[in-house]
Amino acid sequence: MTYHFTSEVLDMKRCSIIIHSTTGNCFIMGSHLKDSFAEMGFDARLYRVKDDDLHILANTLESTNDFYEDIISLGEATISTLIKSSLIILGSPSRFGNVTPEMNAFMDTAWPLKESGELEGKFFGCFTSSSDETDEPSRALETMAHWAQSLGMIHIPYGTQIKPGVPAQPPQGVVHRAGKDGTIRPAQSMGKALEVYAHTMAKIVTPQN
Repeated sequence: MTYHFTSEVLDMKRCSIIIHSTTGNCFIMGSHLKDSFAEMGFDARLYRVKDDDLHILANTLESTNDFYEDIISLGEATISTLIKSSLIILGSPSRFGNVTPEMNAFMDTAWPLKESGELEGKFFGCFTSSSDETDEPSRALETMAHWAQSLGMIHIPYGTQIKPGVPAQPPQGVVHRAGKDGTIRPAQSMGKALEVYAHTMAKIVTPQN
């Protein structure tokens, strides 16, 4: 089977990348995914979840302040965002092996769609950024994947791909280790991992015989 990423095939495929970014790292990762999908002809859009306290963090943490205006300029994701999308990707910082409370609150808003079945058959991907070396960020990926599957979505994992110059990733999605206060920004190698993941998802969403 071969795959052809033409504008005719992908024009109607909307990819919504929904992030919670507290230090800018998930924003960087989400932006890179958006550009990757746009290059393949997707209608790729980047959204944020509601965070009423981000301005407080921006006043105390330089890594947050660096991207604060970029983050708040994004549209806020809603249930309608999910319904209108063919591919949904969540990106959240990892906190104590789980997603942030803000991302969890957004995920909770979608539970009425479990009964209506409006998300069934949609495709899903996920990524996370962790600043705590003792954290296990793959658990945050598992939380997001379980949420998607519970709503009838089809989780596309990163898999077990091994490519030169691309850091190893857990099978569920992509992880960035940001260090204390999130000051280690995603490197070029992380960009390559995100591109690999984007192409994996695109092949599954738009297969061509």
